[in-house]
Amino acid sequence: MIRKHSCWWRNNLLPIYPIILLAFNGCTNVDVDSLPMSATLNPTGNDSVANISEKIAVTNTVQSATSDESPTLPVIQIEPNPTITPIVTVNTATNVSRDKDTATATLISTEAVESSVVPITATPTSTLVPTQFPTPDEFGDDRVARVPILMYHYIEPLPNDADNIRVGLTVHPGVFRQQLAFLHAQGYQSVSLYDLTYYLAHGIDLPDKPIVFCFDDGYRGLYQHAFPHMDAFGYTGTIFVLTQLMDENHPSYLTWRMAHRMYEYGWKIEPHSKTHVQLSNRPFELVQYQVLGSMQTVEAQIGIQPRYFSYPSGFYDQQVIDYLKALGFWGAVTTEFGLEHDIIGAFTWNRIRVSGKTTIDVLAKYLDE
Repeated sequence: MIRKHSCWWRNNLLPIYPIILLAFNGCTNVDVDSLPMSATLNPTGNDSVANISEKIAVTNTVQSATSDESPTLPVIQIEPNPTITPIVTVNTATNVSRDKDTATATLISTEAVESSVVPITATPTSTLVPTQFPTPDEFGDDRVARVPILMYHYIEPLPNDADNIRVGLTVHPGVFRQQLAFLHAQGYQSVSLYDLTYYLAHGIDLPDKPIVFCFDDGYRGLYQHAFPHMDAFGYTGTIFVLTQLMDENHPSYLTWRMAHRMYEYGWKIEPHSKTHVQLSNRPFELVQYQVLGSMQTVEAQIGIQPRYFSYPSGFYDQQVIDYLKALGFWGAVTTEFGLEHDIIGAFTWNRIRVSGKTTIDVLAKYLDE
């Protein structure tokens, strides 16, 4: 008698079971008639209730994963700084994240910044073709180049809770543009570390007043501020990136999409290690992880093997230099002050630090202007 009653329930209620199940689960967005054949009920009673629930759940997951609809988020407007020309206007916002390292956190829209129209007038120049190793000619060991290599970090407004370290590492976008205008008026033309190497190795001509712009750490403000301001004066730069922080989509750092776009417009993307740890007097395994790992990531993301390295905090030793050479790097930069460079010292090239307290007069003094 019980068996007969059970069969009646199976034969008469199972055909409408999906509708009942969907009603209880709130899955009214699924059309039962549109379910794949594997998820429909077998009127002969071969499907158990557990199997049916599992099939419908899988179907819902697939439909959700393949949906083209994006979540609706509030519109974020980036207020222009009254002292400079507005650079980016954000009209949409997706993938909003909060900078947890800042007490007065502000919303950052990755997709909005990336998709905004940045006023870049240059034409993309990169071809992703590996460059030829510049074996020095017979005069290579004797050449010396007097080329300023500037070292910047943050190019963005200061946060409200900035400490002395952050103040020292930050150049306001308006001040940065004034520095660029000064350099342009003095006749400086930007070159890359590749250009410097080719001059020292082969004697390939440099401009009368060459200058290299370096930006350590790869902060996101470079895309919004340094990128368009540099383009306005016909300048490009080199960004030494922290690859693991970019891989983790840390909101303070460039995305790989941003970095690749800047590369397409003539900027160079080189490694600064994975996580900015000191590399001198450290076990080889740590050096290998930080150097090789960051090199491989840049190569995978940008499409060309990087050739230059920036020592985190300026610390290095012979082990690090030897390993960079073994990996095929052409040189590395320090945080020590200097203007003159040669091919023999390519792995200890000096730079000029530009801080938040560097005035035009101080910068001119550094450059002997």
